[in-house]
Amino acid sequence: MRDALKTLFRAVLKRPATERYPEARVLVPEGFRGKHSIDLEKCVGCGLCARDCPTGAIVMVKVPGRRGLGIPVINLAKCIFCYQCAESCPKGAIRPTKEFSIVAVDPHDLIMDFRSRLSEEKKPSGEKSQ
Repeated sequence: MRDALKTLFRAVLKRPATERYPEARVLVPEGFRGKHSIDLEKCVGCGLCARDCPTGAIVMVKVPGRRGLGIPVINLAKCIFCYQCAESCPKGAIRPTKEFSIVAVDPHDLIMDFRSRLSEEKKPSGEKSQ
């Protein structure tokens, strides 16, 4: 009984082992492979990322005014975060981020479609795109 009380008091006075996520900011280790980041300025639309993806999580979508096969669209529901796509990219356009909280109620929210970002970048020089 005495040992049980001793253990109980130690446990009560000790800090919890878990973090209070999402209130507490979680530090991810160096080299962590989170959500993808694509630099559309560097992407040449070669399609090597889609070809080398082991799960088929990347498809190339043709975009008017872009050379090559288009731009990659990534389905995070299929992705295993191996980053073979980043290794295959000859221009280094795909990089991992430290963003790890990828929660979605709708599976369509897990699809990273960069076409909207492309149209936002072209808005200032919209006359040139025709």
